[in-house]
Amino acid sequence: MSNILTKRVQTQMSSYFSTATDMTKPELRCLKDMVLGVLKSKSVFINQIAASLRESLKLKDVAKRLSAQYLKEDYADSVLINHLENVSCGVTKDDFIIMDGTDISKTYAKYMEGLEFIKNGDTGAIGLGYNVLNINAINGDKEMTPLYSKAYSYQMGALSSNNEIKKAVSQVKGYLPEKSCWVFDRGADNTILKDFFITECSQSIIRLKRNTKLYYGTDQYSVATLAKKVEFCISQKVTKIKKDKPVVRSYDLGAIPISYKVKGHTYPLWLVVSRGERGQLCYLLVKSELPSAIEVAKWAFKGYGLRWKIEEYHRHIKQEYGLEDIQIKTFNGLQSMLAVITVAMYMIYKKLASLHIELLLDSGYNYLNKHTVRELTNFIYYKISKVVSILLMPTKSRWKILNTLQPSGQLNLVFK
Repeated sequence: MSNILTKRVQTQMSSYFSTATDMTKPELRCLKDMVLGVLKSKSVFINQIAASLRESLKLKDVAKRLSAQYLKEDYADSVLINHLENVSCGVTKDDFIIMDGTDISKTYAKYMEGLEFIKNGDTGAIGLGYNVLNINAINGDKEMTPLYSKAYSYQMGALSSNNEIKKAVSQVKGYLPEKSCWVFDRGADNTILKDFFITECSQSIIRLKRNTKLYYGTDQYSVATLAKKVEFCISQKVTKIKKDKPVVRSYDLGAIPISYKVKGHTYPLWLVVSRGERGQLCYLLVKSELPSAIEVAKWAFKGYGLRWKIEEYHRHIKQEYGLEDIQIKTFNGLQSMLAVITVAMYMIYKKLASLHIELLLDSGYNYLNKHTVRELTNFIYYKISKVVSILLMPTKSRWKILNTLQPSGQLNLVFK
């Protein structure tokens, strides 16, 4: 059965690379080999990726072949553009587009290009590393589609975090349905970003700080003050997993119409407020086409609730694939590896989604420790990564060569 599953995994992956692309044959071959190597080795070390390919060449020659492509200045952009063109058809207007930042901490690194002082999101400590922007799409069934990942460094020409966020959103938005809803955390609660998201995004959800001011009628009020005007007329229950046990939480919701002004133009928006069982409040600035306060409140609560999935995604690629262990010296190489990981995670999260249950139950590798149904519905991607790595380990990357005769009679070998 494991052999059959291996073939099915390979078939799903091959279909991604068989679509039309603007990448050259060597670039596409490098992408396929690196994605396969990342999934097999669960590593971002080039030597381990090259070794996992099991080619007949010397290890240093395989690593040199890969380096000749992924170290190119424009390779990361080529991969991301090709990826967005491939996967955009699977994103619908009902999906939520989640953007969130993370960090790659390199406390003891000295010679990696573009290193600067950042705040470690896990420990809160200040140290060397990189800031990274990730964008994923999540549908109503909580299936995630990795779309974009890029680091930025002020030493490498970044002007500001706001500018980098705007560039990332503009690039990705051009490939997605116009009506898609973007979801942002409190880091987007500043005038520059709010103005940009409200004007450029058809629908958006932005978490606000309690002292942020909005127009209600003709006057400005802080959202903490406006929350007192909200009538909590809806109750929603959410099941969360705490220490492998389901815990039901209840939230009260309400919404009031407010206005937001950008360069003299007034936008009708909503302030959605959720109240937890202990009285804690969450404030959301919502741009939506829904007509009623109840519909907007439910929709915004659902959309922002899905934002936590990208935090799990960050933890997954750091723990399972050792992203913070990366040792590529050049900034271009770092960007290329982030793009490759995005494609590799698309295979795990989306391309193989139809095989997830079979991979966990029929592969012959038992990672269901408690033997409960809940293990098949929670965050299963750590287990999926392990199974896919084992299934692919004996395989080799195969490139079909088509023998085509040119008019001159010369033989043309084409990698496909």
